[in-house]
Amino acid sequence: MLQIREKINYDCDVIISGGGPAGSALAYHLAKAGLDVIVLEADKFPRDKVCGDGVSPIAINELDKMGITKSKIFKSANEITKVGLFVKDNHAIVDLALPEELPYHAHIIPRLELDNSIYETAKKAGAKYQENCRVIDYKIYDNKVVVFAKQDQKTIQFVSKIIVGADGSRSVIRRKLLKKDTDETYQLVGLRAYYDNVNGPNDRMDVYFIEDNFPGIYWFFPEGKNGANIGLATLSKTFPTQQSQIKNLLTKHINENKDIKKRIGNGKLRNKIEGWPIMFYDAQKPVTGNRTLLVGEAAGLINPLSGDGIQYALLSARWATEIITSCHAENDFSEKALSGYKKRLDDELGYDLAFSNLIVHFPRNKSLLPLWMTAVDVLVARAKKDKKFAQIIVGISEGTFPSFKALTSDFVLKILFQGGDSAQTYLFDKLKDPNAILSDSTILLNYLKKTSSELINNKDNNIDWLSQIGKKVISVSKYSIKSK
Repeated sequence: MLQIREKINYDCDVIISGGGPAGSALAYHLAKAGLDVIVLEADKFPRDKVCGDGVSPIAINELDKMGITKSKIFKSANEITKVGLFVKDNHAIVDLALPEELPYHAHIIPRLELDNSIYETAKKAGAKYQENCRVIDYKIYDNKVVVFAKQDQKTIQFVSKIIVGADGSRSVIRRKLLKKDTDETYQLVGLRAYYDNVNGPNDRMDVYFIEDNFPGIYWFFPEGKNGANIGLATLSKTFPTQQSQIKNLLTKHINENKDIKKRIGNGKLRNKIEGWPIMFYDAQKPVTGNRTLLVGEAAGLINPLSGDGIQYALLSARWATEIITSCHAENDFSEKALSGYKKRLDDELGYDLAFSNLIVHFPRNKSLLPLWMTAVDVLVARAKKDKKFAQIIVGISEGTFPSFKALTSDFVLKILFQGGDSAQTYLFDKLKDPNAILSDSTILLNYLKKTSSELINNKDNNIDWLSQIGKKVISVSKYSIKSK
């Protein structure tokens, strides 16, 4: 029997919601592959996004493939060859290693400039943009996607073969795909302040670990000749929900921390302090559905150890292109046809993201905060005397050193020996003053008493904490088995 199929008037092959690094990089690759692409961007370029502005070597390698490293913006950006690690009264300055296959060290590129550069590159490749156009909903049909958006206070619609969510941590596409809002367990909160007239060096970024913001970090990233991006990132579930309280932490750090005060010098705040939420990866959640796919932060592709997401945005854009072009050739955008994308993410990033997720979960238990801070102090002390060790721990955070390669017996033994060495140094110092030993013993006993009480009184929370650690250990183990 003859079947009459509905003729679909598609506006394009692919609709991308969001024109940040993930969305615009995807638009570039798809346009270069010959697909018709429309990006719906809520703002108008050039526009800013709150971020630490650090662009890792892997991210720059992706930008290089797009020709962006030839631009004036890239050539004028600060190249980072060193990182300072600061905890308590201890610090280490690490010379960054650069794998042979990567052409550049990390750079500090303000998002206003970076996003606009990728946007312009995508447009030159043939991608089309609708700006000041915010996606509000979409509907999936057997043979099309209808996307609804707000532009100039009017609701307009587009018809495509697939919709890609590149709309960040508050992704409309993600929320509908998952059928629920974001789980705060997988959310960071970040703040950023730009300063002018600060001190160098311009090739060194600094990271600070301080009790009042742990698990979390403060940073100082040099921008331009004498500017800096200064900020913090921390887990939202273990932190105050009021932004003013978080701002107070950053302001206190800037005003009171002697190490960052030295770098700021007579520098002045350029404009207001701004904040933003950051979603990180939950391997149990889908990133594809029928005619639907997520990239970048909309997929949770953030390293929770550092808050970095630009390299994962650019990588996921390229991997998504491979799947989408294949589906386009077969005219099959079903969930099954798109499932290879999730497999690619897990194969390439699964272990590192699961490992980072496990590491940041330990210090969620605030009752054991002194233990976690001591652990960081031990790592920094080892980094200070062992260049290779230092490059490994920084490389894990930067994404240039796979974490599964770090967990060798030699690496673990170095940490244990450093812990013993630090304890020995502490005891020798205290033996010179018996009264200090007595005083510290009293402090330790009071701490143990207080901690025991907190652990007992928060029994349910601690059981959940241990349960989550168990689940995350299993997740890391699964990826370990896959990689062998």
